[in-house]
Amino acid sequence: MKNRCQQPAYGFTLIEVMLSMSVFTFAVLVIIATFGTSGNYAGNDARRTIAVEILHTCFRDIDLSKNQVAEISPTLGIEPITWQGVPAKVKLWFDIDGNKVDSEKQAFFKCDVTPTRDPSSQLGHLHGRIVWPAKRQKGSPDGNVELFTSLLLP
Repeated sequence: MKNRCQQPAYGFTLIEVMLSMSVFTFAVLVIIATFGTSGNYAGNDARRTIAVEILHTCFRDIDLSKNQVAEISPTLGIEPITWQGVPAKVKLWFDIDGNKVDSEKQAFFKCDVTPTRDPSSQLGHLHGRIVWPAKRQKGSPDGNVELFTSLLLP
């Protein structure tokens, strides 16, 4: 009889399969954790965008109302401000969607705008500060996030 050559066995060993499954599982866990972190960043960026839009609206309304004699501002209903060397404080409150609310208890965003005029009365200064809670995925807020900005107006 003729001796036949034994053909090599094709396939993977159990150790190779277990090792590849553990690498795959680790990669999937890293990807899932990245989605959670990127979701947190997207939420923070959305809140920061709303805060910037609120400050922009406040500045625009105050700028429009400074030239008015007895009219309130068109969007936020801000009373006309007498621009002097002494700062005038305007406190406004907004919900999480950026809509104006009537009390600080209802507010998510708390906005302080301080309009002043320099001693030479050439320029008006608007200083804006907006504060909102720093949100975590779980639990109570980690404190507050604050955004400051200033604007010079003729």
